[in-house]
Amino acid sequence: MKSTRRSVAVCRRLVLAATAAAAAVLLLAACGSSSSSSSSGANSSGGLTKAASNPNATLIVNNAVPIATLDPNFTTNDQDPGFDGAMYSTLTQVNHEPGKVEGTEQQNLGVSAVKPYLAQSYAFSDGNKTLTFHLRPGLKFPSGDPVDAKAVVWSLNRVIKAGVGGYSVLEETDYTPPLITSIKEQGPLTVVIKYKRPAPNQLQVLSTPTAGAIYDPKLVEEHGGQEKEKPNEWLASHSAGYGPYLLKSYQPNHQLVLEANPDFFEKPKSKKIILNMIPDNETLLLDAQSGAADITLTLTNQAAHSLVGNACCTVASFKSRQAETLNFPQNARKPWLNGKDPFFKNQDFRQALTYAFPYEAVLQKVAYGYGQLYYGEWMPSYSWYDPKVGPPRETNVDKAKELLAKSGIKTPVSFTIYVGQGDNIGKEIATAASGAWQPLGVNAKVQVVSPSAFLEVVYTNHDGATVFLDGPQVVAPDYHWAYDLQCPPNNQFNDTNTCVPAADKIMKEIPYVTQEPKRQELLNKADELYIENSPRVWVYDSELVAVLGKNVTGYYSSDLPDMRFWAKR
Repeated sequence: MKSTRRSVAVCRRLVLAATAAAAAVLLLAACGSSSSSSSSGANSSGGLTKAASNPNATLIVNNAVPIATLDPNFTTNDQDPGFDGAMYSTLTQVNHEPGKVEGTEQQNLGVSAVKPYLAQSYAFSDGNKTLTFHLRPGLKFPSGDPVDAKAVVWSLNRVIKAGVGGYSVLEETDYTPPLITSIKEQGPLTVVIKYKRPAPNQLQVLSTPTAGAIYDPKLVEEHGGQEKEKPNEWLASHSAGYGPYLLKSYQPNHQLVLEANPDFFEKPKSKKIILNMIPDNETLLLDAQSGAADITLTLTNQAAHSLVGNACCTVASFKSRQAETLNFPQNARKPWLNGKDPFFKNQDFRQALTYAFPYEAVLQKVAYGYGQLYYGEWMPSYSWYDPKVGPPRETNVDKAKELLAKSGIKTPVSFTIYVGQGDNIGKEIATAASGAWQPLGVNAKVQVVSPSAFLEVVYTNHDGATVFLDGPQVVAPDYHWAYDLQCPPNNQFNDTNTCVPAADKIMKEIPYVTQEPKRQELLNKADELYIENSPRVWVYDSELVAVLGKNVTGYYSSDLPDMRFWAKR
């Protein structure tokens, strides 16, 4: 089974970067020590136009990343579930909060920031081990079949049967034994899901189209049904959902056209959306400048930043659940593989490298300020992040030298930092690290490999350091733990193979602890243990950047783009 949280984040970065214009590699070692201050991305002055939105408008959206599949359960990057989700609905949805630019909103990354959507109401019972949904009555798929409990149960069972990305999200990777013990109908509009342990994250899990999209069972069965771990080819280019938009046309790697569903219970803000997939960064920039595109996503940070202050548009950045990381695999799962880079097993050695990294220079000269410095497992965009526990790590070369001497590792040492092909940001980060570590006698060679080879390094071989954009689909600390802190044998997708038994024990308690301040105290302790272990360099908490044309009247930012709320005059 493949992990969605890790492989999705990596694939998103690889696909996105491969389509961007090549950027010059920055040699940042000469930048010297950096301060520990955080920085946030710049925005054009003012806000969106205050003109009234036109509900009959056609919105033109340009995006660099092609859609891999229209089937949310089989998506391979972090944007596809959002675009696919426009044609589907889920039981729940995340809450919004104001963005930094007037007229915009962004996802609320609070653990409990969820509300009903297709479900009219929901309730936990049995100590958060039973979740009951009551559905909205009278809803119908475009085929005319009812959107009822039978369809919901069929859809969730389809995710389990498929056993791929959606399954890892639905089960929170806790599938030995499976987290979900049963999914049953109780009448035409009631669904009851039972779990082996308290599962408070499931309200967020089921808000993701990857795990929670509701399909028309009859339509899917008529077009091949669902075989175990095998994609449904028809669903890859068609829709079988009940959502705010209907699929009007789809040209793979080129264009997706959606029109508002007149029978949906909530009208979207725009009647028609044309999503153009344009891999050329220069074309994206020119279209944004000229006004040919209302909304432009996935421009390089450098290109987007060049438009700040331009009358054509507003450049806005928003918090996300993604961070740039540089990872030191320890091979705790397969210790016999540690012979290649044995120094990664040494905690003092790992800490030395983290103190020598030029954080501020990378944030300003690679990310162009669209991010925030921090240090630890919990990003500043999370509601449970404690700045006293995870403040930015200050570059301190003298401390790095002391730790290196304490480690007992004899220098010079050499190893490889792997970067996926086309990942220009990752290459710049790796190059900055290599330059900063060289005076310590640590020779890190930057090697660019194909996307498939890179995934092999990250998840299978663990035979070198890696750089990539990383983050979970579900914003919850115990879901996060499954990919970073969970000890063997349950999760094979811990990309640094970190096993901190004390932290692992703490995180297993989290689902059972609902009261504050006890819960926060446990999360802080786990973070402290993880920071001490230093399995990676947390480079910066990345921000989502969008270029919004002068006619845009409303925009909502999410790691999984939600087009229901995008509007223009």
